[in-house]
Amino acid sequence: MKRRLWHRSRGAWCVAIAVVACGAVALAQGRGGRRGGASSDAPLTVILGRPTDRSITVSVLSPKAVDARVEFGKADGPARVMTPVVSGSAATPFEIPLETLEPNTRYTYRLMTREPGATTFTGGADASFMTARPPGSTFSFGVQGDSHPERDQKMYDGVLYERTMDLVKAEHPDLYFMLGDDFSIEREIAGNALTQAAVNAVYARQRPFLARMAGATSLFHVNGNHEEAGRFLLDGTANSAPVLAGRARNAYLPLPAPDAFYSGDEERVEHVGLLRDYYAFTWGDALFVTIDPYWHSSVQVDAD
Repeated sequence: MKRRLWHRSRGAWCVAIAVVACGAVALAQGRGGRRGGASSDAPLTVILGRPTDRSITVSVLSPKAVDARVEFGKADGPARVMTPVVSGSAATPFEIPLETLEPNTRYTYRLMTREPGATTFTGGADASFMTARPPGSTFSFGVQGDSHPERDQKMYDGVLYERTMDLVKAEHPDLYFMLGDDFSIEREIAGNALTQAAVNAVYARQRPFLARMAGATSLFHVNGNHEEAGRFLLDGTANSAPVLAGRARNAYLPLPAPDAFYSGDEERVEHVGLLRDYYAFTWGDALFVTIDPYWHSSVQVDAD
């Protein structure tokens, strides 16, 4: 069962985002089974991530090749600017950074696309996002865990998941965290079908659900045990489960790496690069700290 929880805190506070088996969706206010994927009939999806006080990243996945750019501006101002055009391949995620933004500001934007070789762009629906809020601000954020889309009609229902994401969208939180067990690749391992394409499809299948709200809310993900992204599974090859999962996760989700706004994991793993698996940042009065025990243990952490 999915439920929503609300609480309000005052003053400086810290939120530790760990990997837990909660089976819930929660929204907090703080002060201070459908099969699909990257197939040709999949929808174009937009997900926001890596927000800072000066920038945000727009992640796009299109079933066919497109040229894309983003038109954006302050929500309370008429002037908009255009990003440079980015050419994206079919069924391959690509990112468009929005930069030179102002802190504590709501921006509106829309994705503009055209077929390669065409001259006219078509605009998508308007959406909005917030840049980092200063201390003393009021804001909301959401949390979910254990969506398990591979367990259709057992602990997962695609229609209810869509409704849940629509409820999140209606609340319009600044930030949304996934606590893990959202991208299980256990079936691929058990069926001896572990390939990069198969793992990519697991991540792609989630995007139509997440994009229902994450086109206007910055998305963050933390590994769970069912993502199979653990150090103890590394075998030195480019085809081990954690390598394939790490590549897919970084491709399909716009996650933070250490920079002036985010602290985080600076280790570079062979065949993956920066893992983007744990990170910390401040938003308003809240210090958000994410934790990943799996990538950093030479033995299995849990098997439930």
